[in-house]
This record gives sequence, structure tokens and C-alpha cells, in this order.
Amino acid sequence: MLFQQSQTPPIRVYLPQPLDSFTEFPINLNSAGVSIGSEMSGGVSNITVENLYVWNSRRAVRIKTSSGRGGYIRNITYRNLTLENVRVGVVIKTDYDEHPDKGYDPKALPIIENISFTGIRGQGVRVPVRVYGSRDIPVRNITFRDMSVGITYKKKHIFQCAFVQGRVIGRIFPAPCENLDVYDEQGRLIKQSTLQNSTEMEYDI
Repeated sequence: MLFQQSQTPPIRVYLPQPLDSFTEFPINLNSAGVSIGSEMSGGVSNITVENLYVWNSRRAVRIKTSSGRGGYIRNITYRNLTLENVRVGVVIKTDYDEHPDKGYDPKALPIIENISFTGIRGQGVRVPVRVYGSRDIPVRNITFRDMSVGITYKKKHIFQCAFVQGRVIGRIFPAPCENLDVYDEQGRLIKQSTLQNSTEMEYDI
């Protein structure tokens, strides 16, 4: 298992399997607070990241992979995230096309599924969520619950999604992308999305 605090050069800590949680992290970095991938040695699963405070960073939490990596990223839980002066809060990126050499198989497609975020708070955040799946590598079964993030950029597409299937539960601010189903706090379906494959990405913000 690789835990990486993303900066240049990255701080990398290799930890033996199984590993199931990271708790109480204050992080101030130029790149990202906690990243999963793109080096994942076949797969990453059953990880909890909680009580994370990220400030003055480009990204807070990030999952990154691409075609040619294969494997899986699944059953990842984030709880109690606090963001301050962060450009992008949550990033899932499926086109991170950096490989150690040219000997990879471009048909080896990773699976990304069962990712949950509960308790996201913050202020001074430009883009709270950017989840970039693709037709070949969709993001499946993602959940957002209990989210209220103060934003600095008042534009329509600041909760950004592409090729994503999942849900939001209860009150979410800012308003979620149309890819996600909407449930109330009691778990009752309010609105079912028919737009999982729609794309609302704006990399210029």
C-alpha cells in the first residue's frame, strides 16, 4: 500500500497490507493533501481517511489512475474533511497518463467504485468536487453526504462530474452535478439521474 502526500517531490510512505485507516492529518502542501494512485500495484481497497485538515493547497484529496494501470480502487471512505483556501477539494482523475515506461498495456483498465465522502466542510474553495470518469473508466457508486463548502468562484459548474454514477444524501452545498441521484436524510429517493454519462468539466477554473 502506498500512502502519498502529493508534492514535488512527493512524500511517500509504503505500508504493509492490510491497512485500513489514516486519522487526524493536518496538511499544507502545494499539490494535494492525500493521494491514492497512480502507483497501486494491482489494487487499493478498504481504506478510511478521516479527520483531515488541508489548507493553502492545490487539491485536498485525490484519486488518480488511467488506462494501462489496470487493477482497482474500491471501498474508499473519507470522513470529516476540512478545507481552507484549496483550489479543488475532491479530485478523481482517470486520465493521469504517466507510466514508468512504454511497456504497459493500454487495454488494462482500472475499476473505480464504492467511494464515499461524509462531512466535508470548508471555506475559500474554488472547485469543491471534480470527478472525471470516462467512457472506458467510469466512476461507480460514489456517495456524498453532509457537505457544506464555502466557494470563491461563483460559476455554474463548480461541482464537476463526467461518467459518474452515485448519489448525494441530504443537504449538499454547493449543488451537486446532475449525474448523481438525490436522496433525503432518511434515505428516500427524491430524484433519479438519467445523466450519468454527462460531462460538466471546466479545467480553466
